[in-house]
Amino acid sequence: MIGVTALSLVLFGAAFVAAPKSCEGGIEAYLLAGVVALVALFAWPFVAIADRSLTVRSSFGLMFVVLGCAVWFGGLFAANVRIICKLF
Repeated sequence: MIGVTALSLVLFGAAFVAAPKSCEGGIEAYLLAGVVALVALFAWPFVAIADRSLTVRSSFGLMFVVLGCAVWFGGLFAANVRIICKLF
């Protein structure tokens, strides 16, 4: 659980790193960091709690992905990352 918390905090902090440069490639970097974090969060129970059944590990993985999505979007809005840079 410490690894999941640490990964979530790193993902949330990455939003504040990407926000000032969001129109110069920061949003793409934050998107990539989010995808990597979600894959790692899903895989975490399969590595950390190998003694449980596949159903339990899969449900923990999905729960961590939902938590990761909440952190990902929360960081996006908390850091005020610009999504639309130029309209024309």
